[in-house]
Amino acid sequence: MAKPKFTKSVLTALRGIAHGFSKERNIKIQALLGLIVIIISLLLRIPRNEIILILFVAFLVIITELINTSIEKLIDIIHPKHHKEIGKIKDILAGAVLLSVILSIIVGLLILLKPVIEVLKIIF
Repeated sequence: MAKPKFTKSVLTALRGIAHGFSKERNIKIQALLGLIVIIISLLLRIPRNEIILILFVAFLVIITELINTSIEKLIDIIHPKHHKEIGKIKDILAGAVLLSVILSIIVGLLILLKPVIEVLKIIF
């Protein structure tokens, strides 16, 4: 029996995410850093709404990286040779990823800096 359309769509999407993680070093690094920040947030008992915000920006970084990677690979297939305008497009894509990373750093610092400092004061 054929898989239902929804199940097939979900499996296809999961394969795409897995491919991104298996082939792109930056995605692995960003996911690991996001996971570390989420674990720290849970250990520090950060309020739920702030953890939701941290989850949102952590996922945003991964999403923008997946989109960036997909479009760059498509561009490379369509036009494998270097082209000035294609270089600009890739720069814009990288800029979108950078902005999402900057946002996640700002959100992380605003939420976690004070609690982390308080814990460090207790320890030291």
